[in-house]
Amino acid sequence: MDCSPKSKTLVLLSEQLLRPDNEIIAFRKQLALTVGELKQQISIIVNELDNHTEENWVLFMDDSFNFVAGFLALLYSGKHPLLLNPRHVELLHHYQAVLTDTHLTNINLPTNLPIINISNINQHQSVKSKKNNPNFRQTSFTLFTSGSTGLPKPIKKSISQLEQEINILIDNLKISPCDLLIASVSHEHMYGLTFKIMLSLICNIPFVCETILYQEQLATYQSKKITYITTPSIIKNLDHNLSTINCTCVFSSGGELSFENAQFCLQNFKVLPYEIYGSSETGIIAKRQQKSLNTPWELFYPLQLKYTPNQQPLLISPLLPQAELLNDKLQKIDDIKFYLKGRMDKIVKIAEQRLSLTYIENQINKITAVEKAIVIPLEKNNRTILAAIIKIKPSHSKEIDNFNYFKLTQYFRHLLKDTLSLVEIPKKWRFIESFPENLQGKCTYTDLKALFDTPNKI
Repeated sequence: MDCSPKSKTLVLLSEQLLRPDNEIIAFRKQLALTVGELKQQISIIVNELDNHTEENWVLFMDDSFNFVAGFLALLYSGKHPLLLNPRHVELLHHYQAVLTDTHLTNINLPTNLPIINISNINQHQSVKSKKNNPNFRQTSFTLFTSGSTGLPKPIKKSISQLEQEINILIDNLKISPCDLLIASVSHEHMYGLTFKIMLSLICNIPFVCETILYQEQLATYQSKKITYITTPSIIKNLDHNLSTINCTCVFSSGGELSFENAQFCLQNFKVLPYEIYGSSETGIIAKRQQKSLNTPWELFYPLQLKYTPNQQPLLISPLLPQAELLNDKLQKIDDIKFYLKGRMDKIVKIAEQRLSLTYIENQINKITAVEKAIVIPLEKNNRTILAAIIKIKPSHSKEIDNFNYFKLTQYFRHLLKDTLSLVEIPKKWRFIESFPENLQGKCTYTDLKALFDTPNKI
């Protein structure tokens, strides 16, 4: 990925429509999509948006080319894009309209909510081109955290922050040139937006519209120099029985990647992954390639870390308007290197008491039959209660099968009564075979909460 200013002219997001019409932006089902087609799509969407006065628009696209067209169209139209899934009806109060390329069926949305589905627009209509007016009328957007202890929270960012983040990436990473960006992650979250969309557009590297989750899918692009943007959950499930795929670069983010799995990536993709540490709030923070066991993280230059008196890390970044406390425990090596040592405690307040979800999860995870536990707060009858989602170890599944739901919850409560107080012991329980993960490889509060909308089951 040779994106350095010396080797290639970087193109700001607002200048994308000034690129030559025949340049390739993306590939959809192996077919090239050009800048000219992007201009046409944007003009068509802008023409539709001009009929609406609403300011805050959900942007929800399955297809990444449509996402880029919709994102730019909203900015050119002076509308504020919100990157979220409208199926999360709890977030309805954040927006006034929806721009999508999919049919939003089985969702309890208001009947008077304006929805533009670009699939229903005449794609051959004649509209005035916007290429002579490349300046955005809107220069900010809102994305949402994945949410671990509550509903996703809005984070407002500027377009200049996105552009600056790409410049920091380019200045810090020494990566071989590539000619195609492929991702297993969604474009509507910060990681996918930065690495699949912004890096592609600013560096003039085409992206693949579809989400690519499997090696067999990736193998169909082997004739090109590939950069793959993915997560630890994808890497750890690679099949070494399949043929290796030569990738120019692999990015991994969204969770911890073990040294073993980093080497697994090297075996399957012929390159060690660049692991990226960051968050929706902060953007990129640090990077590493695990060439040896216990490889530390290294800050992206010119970011800095300070530490509060209680050793909570404080990030100073040009991507942030002010220093921000991090929710991770760091072990400092020097001014730019550190080890990640897990998350800070997740704290909730119940019955006037501050409870640590981290501590409660740790106590449940000590139970022999438990492979992994996640505890979340739920609102019930105007009060907050704790709910536990438990994945049982396969080796204990037959033993657990002898219990019905009531007996199983009583069994767990009995095992926890000596280590947890009455208010700390979860009131609701779900026992599952696998945790619901999004394309970022994360369990979101919304998906975990949805498990309690169904009847009790083991």
